Amino acid sequence: MARITGNTTDLVCDVLALLAAQAVHCDLFGGWAEELLGLRQPGPHADVDLVYRADSFAAVDAVIRRASVREIPEKRFSHKRAIIHRGILCELLLVQDRDRAPFTLFWSDVRFRWNTPFLYPGTIMLNGQAISVVSETNLILYRAEHRSTQPHRWRHPSSRLTTMLMDRAIR
Repeated sequence: MARITGNTTDLVCDVLALLAAQAVHCDLFGGWAEELLGLRQPGPHADVDLVYRADSFAAVDAVIRRASVREIPEKRFSHKRAIIHRGILCELLLVQDRDRAPFTLFWSDVRFRWNTPFLYPGTIMLNGQAISVVSETNLILYRAEHRSTQPHRWRHPSSRLTTMLMDRAIR
């Protein structure tokens, strides 16, 4: 397989396939999903955002323990895991109760309710690979409500430290 450089559609497909091969099936989220659904113009991406629909991160943590991927421990929270894949940050957001009333429990105490249906209908072909994508309504909802989940935590000095550490880890 050719070496993938940069945050490209090839990398998106590669990280989704890598995780799926280890029984961690994710849906595309964030900027890449917004771009694919026409909610934003094509452009550069700093990371790859994914959603992991499950009751817990147990399967993701098992993959990390097997050292199949490199974790960013500073971004380990009850609602999030982060890995580096081919030099690019990939964040996984946990969505629970995926069948009835999907939610994410940020910081272990703030419930964020997603709209149903959670996913865009059907799959989208990306570089010959069928991928599932979070729905337009949920992408718009999350973009609008993202910082309101706990604004005091975003302003906390440790948040700035985490950002600084991430910048160093990616370089």
